Amino acid sequence: MSLITNIINFFYNPIIFPTLIAYFASVFGKIIHESINKRHLVIQVAIQDGGMPSSHTATVIGLSTAIFLHEGMSTVFWVSLVFAFVVMKDATGIRWETGQQAKVINHILKKLRMGKVVDEELKELLGHTEAQVVGGFIFGVVFSYLAHNAFFG
Repeated sequence: MSLITNIINFFYNPIIFPTLIAYFASVFGKIIHESINKRHLVIQVAIQDGGMPSSHTATVIGLSTAIFLHEGMSTVFWVSLVFAFVVMKDATGIRWETGQQAKVINHILKKLRMGKVVDEELKELLGHTEAQVVGGFIFGVVFSYLAHNAFFG
């Protein structure tokens, strides 16, 4: 087999392909959502953390959905589902709180006029709200399901 054939076979399989479709759909959803809110095209959100819907959640739930559709309730499905819930909990827990702390620290530094203490402001958008994670969950299930049925069903 050629290298090109191996690459195509890797991506075009009933687990990876629907997962990638769920991820890219969530990224496009994030661009559309942010562009509507800002009233102009905002492409940079595609590579930023946070936002609606959660692309991390869409990806891990898309993976679990694809595994379920391909293998049923196998051990691999249950492992992927546990992994997905850990990712979702982390997005709304630790990462969200870290972003909130960064906002407070940035505010304190501005108030104390200590902007030169750090070279740049701390990154504030790290995690997700529960609504953003639910949005990612929906994107993950729907687009993984649609891709699986369209190409492998």
